[in-house]
Amino acid sequence: MKVIIKIRFGASKEKFEKFGDGRYLLYLSFEEDSDTKTIVRELLSRHLGTPAQRIEFIGVDKNKNWIFDIH
Repeated sequence: MKVIIKIRFGASKEKFEKFGDGRYLLYLSFEEDSDTKTIVRELLSRHLGTPAQRIEFIGVDKNKNWIFDIH
């Protein structure tokens, strides 16, 4: 299953919103850094109830959407 996440960095409050089939909007209170992939994967794992080991980061598309694959 493919999951697409649009991330808004530097938000005042962290929250996760679903806005379509496999599409999410994630607000994070920090700026992007080297640990962001791991943090987003953990948050997605908790939100979906899926083990983090089953979530693979695919990449960022031209629209800056983060794409993950869940096995």
